[in-house]
Amino acid sequence: TVFVDSDVLILGGGFGGCGAAYESRYWGRNARIVLVEKANIERSGAVAHGLSAINCYMGMRWNENQPEDHVRYARADLLGLTREDLGYDIARHVDATVHKFEEWGLPIFKDKDGKYLREGKWQIMIHGESYKPIVAEAARKSADKIYNRIMVTHLLMDESKENRVAGAVGFNVRTGDYHVFKSKAVIVAAGGASNIYK
Repeated sequence: TVFVDSDVLILGGGFGGCGAAYESRYWGRNARIVLVEKANIERSGAVAHGLSAINCYMGMRWNENQPEDHVRYARADLLGLTREDLGYDIARHVDATVHKFEEWGLPIFKDKDGKYLREGKWQIMIHGESYKPIVAEAARKSADKIYNRIMVTHLLMDESKENRVAGAVGFNVRTGDYHVFKSKAVIVAAGGASNIYK
């Protein structure tokens, strides 16, 4: 049995988990961050196979779209069943995130004027095969330790605080070693393919 302690435990090494590792390091400079993934963060998660486009980019630097435009779009698309405040908040930050990906080396296709090449109103075209490896590299630089090939099977509940997750347990899919992860904070970023997501 392998015991691991951390300040922040991230379960899932897909796009969300890698992003959580990066943000955890940004906001918790001295935190001990551990990420656990059932496959390998280099090619795990829903975008692991690569994408041809980023599905939401405002283009505010070129005055193409504004956050309120995206809120109107989402409201109509979802027949009014949306949290407009959250949609607005995401829309106002999405461009900065895309710019960060480009800084990290994501190739984004551009037109002759240097604007991102679009496919429709919201999407921009990218060289998607490198998308996940670039984000995984940011996670590797952010986390203190990454455990690949660990299938988390159960969450550990805190004995002293009701409804508080304090860790997780799982096994190495190659060696069978049992792992017990304890942490001050747990982020469950396991996508829909994981039984712990529900």
